[in-house]
Amino acid sequence: MAKRYVVGALMGALMLVVTGCPSGDDNPVPPPGDAGTENPTPDAGLPPDDAGTPGDAGTPGDMTVKEGDACTTTASCMAGLYCAESKCAPLHIAVTVGPRTGPALTPSYAVVVPFNKPVSPTRLSEDPATTNKFPRWNPTGTAVAFVEIAGDNTVSLVSRGIPFAAAQATTSLTTGAVDAANTTDFSYMEWEPSNTIAWSRSFVDPVTSRTSTTGIWAYTSPGPAAAVTSSGVFPSWASDGASFVYSANNLGLQRRALSETASSSVPGASTTAEQPLHNKANGVVLYLDAKGQEETTILAPLTGLYTLDTAAAAPTPNEIALPRDEGNPTIEGQIKSYIANHTWAPGGTHVAYVRVFYFKPITGDAYLCSGANCGGQQGNVVFVRRIDPATGAAVGDEVKFADEATLPSFSPDGQFLAYVSGSQLKIQKIDPATGNPVAGSLISHDWRNENQRVLSNRGDDHRPRWQPR
Repeated sequence: MAKRYVVGALMGALMLVVTGCPSGDDNPVPPPGDAGTENPTPDAGLPPDDAGTPGDAGTPGDMTVKEGDACTTTASCMAGLYCAESKCAPLHIAVTVGPRTGPALTPSYAVVVPFNKPVSPTRLSEDPATTNKFPRWNPTGTAVAFVEIAGDNTVSLVSRGIPFAAAQATTSLTTGAVDAANTTDFSYMEWEPSNTIAWSRSFVDPVTSRTSTTGIWAYTSPGPAAAVTSSGVFPSWASDGASFVYSANNLGLQRRALSETASSSVPGASTTAEQPLHNKANGVVLYLDAKGQEETTILAPLTGLYTLDTAAAAPTPNEIALPRDEGNPTIEGQIKSYIANHTWAPGGTHVAYVRVFYFKPITGDAYLCSGANCGGQQGNVVFVRRIDPATGAAVGDEVKFADEATLPSFSPDGQFLAYVSGSQLKIQKIDPATGNPVAGSLISHDWRNENQRVLSNRGDDHRPRWQPR
């Protein structure tokens, strides 16, 4: 698995030459300092580094109170709203944006915006001398943590409370210094539904000089930050907020409780399983598994999507979406696809994911699709599939939700799906019975006039994050 990252930056550059710019306009080359630990293309869905080697929430309450009307509980507010200061208000979405022109991906800013109001977003840091990214909500939706990088490249984890006010101070949580979090970045960071923030530690390997990412660290107020595991990436909190699953190289899915001193393997998952995600309702885990299959010319693991009911007596994986040949081959070759950037509806009733399309010629190297080079087939397409929340099994067929799109994210009430398309944040209402987008419901946040684009090159790190409801 390590070889995908050794030449990640090189392949990113080659993709741009061979296929043209992928969906959106994010630069496919990893930013300086990340030495190939990122996806080599914005949305190709390569897994995180594990170094060492070179319907949803249902319909709570009556949900009848409109935006701006008086409320006593969030359960009474309509879909997409929450009760704030005794009135129903729109949920916010947090993303990382970067400039549309200038040096690639620098500087970046963590921002928030009401999901249903295409207005200028609010920067979480009011210090123009800093770069910041990776906003994450606390369990109550009253604060956002994010990574802040000062002019001297000092990396810190800070938070800001809401409602936002001008000249509002941020709270310092920990720094990346050796005597604190001991990391060069806060990768694959997660906060809600836990009171603890977890992330994967990044460091410069003294032998290879590469930046590697492995080992789960955590911060619980008032601190300090501390190591929880020595290896692994991609922590995902269970609904209890006290335990998480993660993936480790050659071990597959692991589970760890903060109160324990050792991790345990998740029964039923193979050693090649990776990127596990809990939903907020039960013990069913969603994850990717390439089972050793890889398209070597694009350095892509041919991942499929699976669920696993960890509470079952003898857990057996459910196949949700698998790599496949797309139609009949031609004399030139065949379009194929694999799965990336998966996510749960909070209640476990739906999953969304990206089907990544590439072309495998009869002779020569495979390449990612970008539309024009694959007869109009876009490289990244968001699909939705219904799930039986009791077992994790798929219900019905997958539904194509959005073309030329990536990083889907369900609202906490499961009524909307946000995603990134053309470097813009987009939100669309979902029909929970079918998984189809509701016609006429698309909301687009276009910040081109402000020279801002929503970033997607870091995969789950850049997924839009909804304010908890």
